[in-house]
Amino acid sequence: MRQRSVRVVIGVFVLVLTPLTVVVADQLFHSVRLSLVLTPDGARHEHPVLRSGHVVDIHPNGPVNGAHERYLLNGAKPNTSYNVVLRVFTGSCAGPADPGFDPLKTVTLTTDKQGNAQGKFDFPASAPQPTPIFFGVRWTLINNGVVAYDTDCITVGVD
Repeated sequence: MRQRSVRVVIGVFVLVLTPLTVVVADQLFHSVRLSLVLTPDGARHEHPVLRSGHVVDIHPNGPVNGAHERYLLNGAKPNTSYNVVLRVFTGSCAGPADPGFDPLKTVTLTTDKQGNAQGKFDFPASAPQPTPIFFGVRWTLINNGVVAYDTDCITVGVD
């Protein structure tokens, strides 16, 4: 019993003396989950209303990854490929499409026979900006040139 108490005390001291790794979340842009919705063009091309679908955008502010994006489709057209394409706007969603950014394809999601798919994309970290940069982003899912699903446009900040 006494030997066990000594081990517990030593274990506590080891934990107290072990340096902790500090992780700091991005203070400019907080993680967001955006719903994917059927577009009128997608409906005309017989893409179904999703049971659920979303994009999760996370900015960890780390030395390796600038952003993690996770994509989920539930109930899309079965056995279909969708390119995930980001549309970027100057300053905010109210700005014009940014001529400096072509639509940016991240991944292709291919649905199974139930119309489900998931995927991810990681943006590498970039050098810190002297002042934050803001721009609008809308995520779109494109099949054969048709924007079948999209998200609301949100303002993203990069520091």
